[in-house]
Amino acid sequence: MDRKWWEKPVRMIRRDYLNDFACFFNADMDKLAWEARYLWKANCEWIMATPGCSPGTGHLTLFNSDRFEKFPGTGSRDILREYLPYARRHKIHIIAYINMHWYSYDFASQHPSWEQLLEDGTPYGRKHPLYGNGTTFCVNSPWREWAFDMIQEVMKTGVDGCFLDGPVIYPGACYCKYCREKFKMFSGENMLPIFSDWKDPLWKKFAEFRSQSWADFMKDATNAAKNVNSEAVMFLNGGAFNSSNILLGYDAERIEKFQSFTGAEDFFHCTQAYHSPYTSLNLSRFLSAGKNPSVVFTHHALSTWHYVPLPEAEVSTALAQATAGGSNTWFAIFYLAIKNSKSDAIVGVKKTGGLIAKNEKYLEGSVSAAETGVLISNRTLYYYISKHSGLCRETGSGKEQGLIFDTGSDEYLKDIDKRREISCGILDNENRGCLDICNFAHIPVQVLWDGYILKENLHRIKTLILPNAACLSDLQVKNIMDFVYEGGILFSDFESGMYDEYGNDTDRNDWLRFIGIDRISGVFKPSRVEDYIVLTKKVGSFDSGFFVPRPVNALAIKPVKEASILANYLNPINMPYTQPKGISEFPAVITTKRGKGKIVYLASPMFESFNLFHIDTHKNLFYYLIRDTVPGGSQIETNAPGSLALEIRRTDKTLLIHLVNITSDMKRPMGTIVPLYNISISIRTDLKNARSLSSGKTIKLKKIKGRTTFVIPEVNEYEIVLLY
Repeated sequence: MDRKWWEKPVRMIRRDYLNDFACFFNADMDKLAWEARYLWKANCEWIMATPGCSPGTGHLTLFNSDRFEKFPGTGSRDILREYLPYARRHKIHIIAYINMHWYSYDFASQHPSWEQLLEDGTPYGRKHPLYGNGTTFCVNSPWREWAFDMIQEVMKTGVDGCFLDGPVIYPGACYCKYCREKFKMFSGENMLPIFSDWKDPLWKKFAEFRSQSWADFMKDATNAAKNVNSEAVMFLNGGAFNSSNILLGYDAERIEKFQSFTGAEDFFHCTQAYHSPYTSLNLSRFLSAGKNPSVVFTHHALSTWHYVPLPEAEVSTALAQATAGGSNTWFAIFYLAIKNSKSDAIVGVKKTGGLIAKNEKYLEGSVSAAETGVLISNRTLYYYISKHSGLCRETGSGKEQGLIFDTGSDEYLKDIDKRREISCGILDNENRGCLDICNFAHIPVQVLWDGYILKENLHRIKTLILPNAACLSDLQVKNIMDFVYEGGILFSDFESGMYDEYGNDTDRNDWLRFIGIDRISGVFKPSRVEDYIVLTKKVGSFDSGFFVPRPVNALAIKPVKEASILANYLNPINMPYTQPKGISEFPAVITTKRGKGKIVYLASPMFESFNLFHIDTHKNLFYYLIRDTVPGGSQIETNAPGSLALEIRRTDKTLLIHLVNITSDMKRPMGTIVPLYNISISIRTDLKNARSLSSGKTIKLKKIKGRTTFVIPEVNEYEIVLLY
């Protein structure tokens, strides 16, 4: 297959000069291009067409154009046209960075109708200054024509394409006259709703309108670029998977057909919140779920200290995780940080980038070979609000400290905004927890988007996991049911499929009975204290009678007669240091056979609790349920700890097993990676040869009970095993 350059493995870098471009113009540009290719292992570089620095300089150019104002102090110098010949000499493709979200107040004052407006008519950037100084423009205002002119002028310099940093439709915006006019055409409604007013049905139409406005802008932006060069590469900073997507209009699936790459940021920040060590891998899987090549953006910066690079371990494993999940890599660094530090970041990029570059012929065209799919539902991220008011209680932290046990106030939170907040917390933790529980349990997965729940896609997997994918269309429900009847395994939990794609409560009795529920009797009170699930049958190494910490939230269900009950909830204990009160009548885990397939249903969002508490009992229970339900058992088995992620990808004739080691010094940011030794791997495959791509050495294979097994003597940060 003859692929275009951007459809092959791409390794992007960006050296950021902030507002000091003299150091670039005065540099040996041939040396810079050489460093990009051979030191940073890049084959694609971003060069700033407009600056991304304070105080909002997105309207100024760093290249010559008689249509736009030039950045002060650059004179007649042209950063794009001057650097291009050197980049071409070293076989580097050039993407021009265009800042499309951050503009100065002075420039905005020259175009008063362009700014995004809040409901009260205040420009968003005047009330919420971007990065402390600056404002932003509306995608439906005449600014869009200005933006398209900028894109065309950039493309005339000869670059290969453009990356648009923005636009962003900011929370609370936009209520300008152009949005009002366009929304009336979109919806037939004369009024715009109050932002995020969940009591008003018009809010959901407004959410759809904002998302569509974003996609319409990108469609026209790409057309503008291709009018100059039909091969132009266009993409933007598109967002990941989070319930805040609705506030920003982000929808990766809606916009993918209008861009060349699907990309999003994965910037590490030092906070008190838990940071999954597999964040880059999870984001990579999500972004690569579409048809486009994907790219994970990784910044060198140690949180907000931009002149201090991340430790080598963070950089090398982030790039490895992006590749293992099926994405291209992107790495940015402030130029001053290169000069003023030993730059561990360079070592990390060189190490992982070198392995990727050396073996790109094996990576080209690879797709996920994981037999387990996970639906990350953007419709659910947008619209999910649980109908069960009993879930909306203040539960406290569950901590015992200073002889005080924090069990919360037990207060009902009846306000719909509070219910949305709680539902979002459940869902965000479910999605992250589902991907991470698979990582730690060594279950390779591929992510599916809403629009890809199609028969042809489901045929690629054996197991489908719905991590509280609550908002599904009738077509999705039908396709999932057909998947099971034809022999697939469905792992569903909590409220999956119980609402339509807009979050409306709907008659899904057929679906409920399909997954094994006769009726829902109510909910258990959310609990972080002394409540349990008890197994009623042996599951894996867990015997009947084994106690599992109950997830925070739980539905009280009555199963259909044909369902098999694996576990029940204990009756609520409600207080610490209290004897158990016996087994309840409500099952926690049931299995049901349908056609040639089988369903495992959990009445709790167990992935939510794994993301909150990281309890191995939850991980092991999930692993046993998957292993013992899928015909043939686990796709891959290993003696490695959970700190080694295994991802499986394939080409026409090979399998690639990516091993990413995050065994470290027990903190984030990770300072040191601890090597793992004698890692045994067993996989279902008929391939007869194997080779380590890091060492080039042949790996001995053994066939045991229909499986292929081998041992990796040592795994440092990253290893790729080629089976052929």
